[in-house]
Amino acid sequence: MEPTPETTIDISTTTEESAEGTEHAGLLWMGAGAFAGGVLASLWLGLVALAWKFRLPAPPPGLLALGLLVGGGLFQEGLRIARGEPDVPLPGAEGRALRQMLLFLLILVGCGAVAEALAPRLPLLILPFHIGVAALGPLWWFNLLRWRLHAPWTRRAGWWGLGLGSLLVPALALFLEGIAIALLAFGFLIIRVMVEGPGFLDQWLSWVLSPERLHEFQERLMADPWIWIGILIGAVILVPLIEEILKPLPAVLRIRDPQAPRTQAILYGALGGAGFALAENLLSWQLGMPWAFVAAGRLGATALHVFNGGLMGWAWSGLRRGRFLESAGAYFLAWLLHGLWNAGAIVLSGALLAPLSEEARALVLPPALIGMGITMLIVLGGLWQAWSMLEDER
Repeated sequence: MEPTPETTIDISTTTEESAEGTEHAGLLWMGAGAFAGGVLASLWLGLVALAWKFRLPAPPPGLLALGLLVGGGLFQEGLRIARGEPDVPLPGAEGRALRQMLLFLLILVGCGAVAEALAPRLPLLILPFHIGVAALGPLWWFNLLRWRLHAPWTRRAGWWGLGLGSLLVPALALFLEGIAIALLAFGFLIIRVMVEGPGFLDQWLSWVLSPERLHEFQERLMADPWIWIGILIGAVILVPLIEEILKPLPAVLRIRDPQAPRTQAILYGALGGAGFALAENLLSWQLGMPWAFVAAGRLGATALHVFNGGLMGWAWSGLRRGRFLESAGAYFLAWLLHGLWNAGAIVLSGALLAPLSEEARALVLPPALIGMGITMLIVLGGLWQAWSMLEDER
């Protein structure tokens, strides 16, 4: 039976509207990718120009790499959407693929350590290995969680969550952390004036305004206990408080149905953490510390971000279902693990990078290593508990 004229018109109109909607969605993705890549590349070039003008060390190309990786991925996915190509499953969550990627990560770490040993004065030789570990680490941890949850995922959903996690979440975190740290510094300033009197400000200003004494100002900063107390409060309390509440942003924006499977919220939250880890890894270029140590620290921090992000996605799903105490407990666990990790990393970094004599460093370093080891055991135990909580949603 031939369709009626009205039916023919309705079908063609629906097809045209669907094609137009697909093309518009693809253009939005392409525009988001081009905008993100252009902004980050321009920001990096501006920092390079400022460094060249004031004869400062050139900034590491982390911003440029982030713009090329994420912006380029979003743009390419937008091209696929505009062409009408269907979404496909995201690979990499198979046991064999996970083993191969882990082996490749270990090879990258080893090659970076060899490059550092052969050419210690050319840190740029480590850059490709740094970018490789920074990019593959979040993907490996996310796929490990996905493999354990036996949850299918698509490439388009992966890029959507990773784009938000690596661009919007860090931007919001930096903005809110800047406000919180400024308030903390202002509060410390008032307390210090009350304790020491306003005379200490003249001494600090004399160091800042005298270029020949600038190195003294830097040494004074590193030796000032008030600075370290402020860093610990900011990094252990304020920063985890803000970052963990922002990581489930992909789940918040994507999942509107309270009865949606909790694995979706978990994986969108984990993608928020993976994107955040990608941005943090690319932007943290720590010279002066052994490469293998830095790479292991970055992989550990990445695992923390991914699993905490999954935990916060789980908390968001529970919040939508009215399980407020359960969600608050998950948030407290994520905040506690993040704060403990930051505390251990700061103490250990201070012991390695602070301008101490060899005798003082020999006294400080063993307790710092022991403290970091105990902290890591506590964090690993907490992550195991988080893993068990997430695994129950299979």
